Amino acid sequence: MICERCSNQAYFLEKCNYCEKMVCRACEKSSKRRMKIKRYVICKTCWSDIKKRQKFKSA
Repeated sequence: MICERCSNQAYFLEKCNYCEKMVCRACEKSSKRRMKIKRYVICKTCWSDIKKRQKFKSA
């Protein structure tokens, strides 16, 4: 599979909850688990946007 942010091949991709791109572990800035099944992921591109970062931190 190919990362939509950096275009590198990766075995494991996760969807960023803010830009909806499939990103690899290298492009993933942070992630957290709010419930046992819900996982929030933010990529490095979305991390630089203050509004998206505040939304991630408040979740």
